[in-house]
This record gives sequence, structure tokens and C-alpha cells, in this order.
Amino acid sequence: MTDHELLSQVLSCIDPPARGLRLVRRKGRVLLGLPAQREAAVRALGLYQPQRAAARLMVTGLRGLARVGLHGGVLAKTHLMGGPTPMSPALAGIDPGTCGVLLGSPEHRVRRAIASYRKDGRWEVAKISYGEAGARLLEEEAQALEQLHPLATGVPRMLGLHRGDNVTVMRMPYLTGKAVSPGESADALGLLNEWITDQAPRPVTEFSEWTAIESALSEFETGRGALERLSRERLRPVICHGDFARWNLLRKADGGLVVLDWEWGHQDGLPGIDLVHYFLQDARLVERLSPAAAIRKTCSILKKHACRDYLKKTGWSGDPLLTIIACVAYKQGAGHQENAEILEEILNFEF
Repeated sequence: MTDHELLSQVLSCIDPPARGLRLVRRKGRVLLGLPAQREAAVRALGLYQPQRAAARLMVTGLRGLARVGLHGGVLAKTHLMGGPTPMSPALAGIDPGTCGVLLGSPEHRVRRAIASYRKDGRWEVAKISYGEAGARLLEEEAQALEQLHPLATGVPRMLGLHRGDNVTVMRMPYLTGKAVSPGESADALGLLNEWITDQAPRPVTEFSEWTAIESALSEFETGRGALERLSRERLRPVICHGDFARWNLLRKADGGLVVLDWEWGHQDGLPGIDLVHYFLQDARLVERLSPAAAIRKTCSILKKHACRDYLKKTGWSGDPLLTIIACVAYKQGAGHQENAEILEEILNFEF
């Protein structure tokens, strides 16, 4: 499915009367489709939380133009054709011309998109995916949100899950807030501490993540020693997000954090995965450090008091490198992220 085809499919599902959007491109691909309406365009731009300075500057400029209705003058318009996609009556009431679309990464296994729109006078966000694999992703995320929203701080509310012809839509409130800046970690750590359960520690081999960890490490000759050391750990279960990174956090007006994208979220999770991921993703994807430098930087952060206290509270007894190995191996073994290079690098570290 091409970018234009995906945009047409989304509009057919969410805003059938619409026939065109103003396109924001990044590296030759369509990133965003903005409607003509001013507030709707500003809302759509809010779906994108860039981390690099150039992209942030671009979004700031476009937001300023959209507020006065001039974004159409600098962005090319595309005409999109598509008929209505039969959906649940719960999607009725969407104001025509208010739908904006953020396309998912083409590297995702399942093509998907996020749309913002106004429905019954309120702004909402919908995650949209296609095919059986896409349906499973959203069903799992919807289940996680339903289970965790009543239990944990920072988990957003789901408004509904709807299925149509080869398309699945999950609706949520449009959440406003500020992005978490590089170097900010105190509140994120506070949230992770709140997610520690009061359950008794149990062997790491009894956690659901162990199968993926074992699968990934078994691919390496040097992974056997790490598996042996890991298998001795007894850890306290936590609520696990699975992709706990700065760009999935929003700071609300009251100062609290809300966490987005729960497709890998679950109860009784392995502690440390979210903690490591938060710092390691920044080092790898934003600072663009080499695997060795990213590992060293993350390890040094984990040795600081606040992180060390979290690891101790959840039962980790050894060198922080062991926790990093567990996180990287889990993401590799579960198929969430290609980590073979960094996993091979870390297994050669002395710990």
C-alpha cells in the first residue's frame, strides 16, 4: 500500500467527504496529511513529536502558519479518491473536513496510521490498521488499555474499538501536552516506580519475557553465560509498557505524564525493560551513538542513585549491564526491534 493509497483509505474510513489533504513530506515519504481547517491542521501537527532540532523547527513553523490558515500556501495538495468504508455507527458524527493523518513508519510490519478529528464537538485520535495482523495489534493494545487504565497512573483511556471491511479502528481522546525534553528523566522514573507491583519476587525464568530473551541470547556463543547469570535473578513484577521512550510521553497541564502507544503493554512484566529502553533509545536514535558508546552511556546512567534505587527495589542484584542485556535481548527475541548488532556488542563487554 503506497502512502497515497493509505491516506485515501484513512479518509474513506474517518472522513469520506474529504477529497484532499496538504502533504508534509520527510525524506521523500509522506509524513502528515493536513486538512484545510486551521484548528484541524494544528491538531494533526500535534500527532507528530519530532526529536531532532530540524524537524522540531519545521513543525513549529507549520503550526504558526496553520493557526492563521496559511499552511495551504506552502504545502502541496493531493487529491485522494475513495469511497466510504462501512464502520460501526459509533464513528458517526465526525465533523467533515477535520481529519488529519500521521502515517506510520514504512518499516513497520503492518501499515498503519493515526488520525485526529472532531466528533460530536470533541477532538479524538484514532489508530487505524489493516488486515488480520493489524487487527491483532489494535486488539492487543485495546485489551492492555482496558486492563491497565484503572490500575496505573499514566495509562490513557480508550473510547472504543471498531472493525470494518479489512480495517480496525481504536478511538481515544485527543491528549494535549508538551513533549519530554532530552535529559528529563525524574518524572519518567517516578512513573516507573509507581508501576512496581506489590507481588513477591519470582524467578526471571517465570516471566513471559523469558522465552524471547532466551531465544535471542541462544543465537550467540557468548550468550550462554549471560543466560546463566540472568536465570539466577528473582524480580518483582511491574506494569510494562514495552516501548517506554520520551516520544511516547506527554506532559499534561497539571505536570503529570501520560504514556502513549501501549501495543506491547502488559501486567506482570519484567522490571528494567522500560528503564533501559528509555535511555538506550535516546542514545541510539537521537544522539546516534555507536552501539558501544550507547551501551556505556546507558550503563553509566543506570549506576546513578535514582536508577540504582529502582533496580534494587525490583530485585536486580548484579551489574546494570545484565539488565541492559535482558532488555535488548527481549526486544530482539520478541521481534520489536532489530538489536542483533548491539546485542553482540554488549555480550563482549566485561561484566
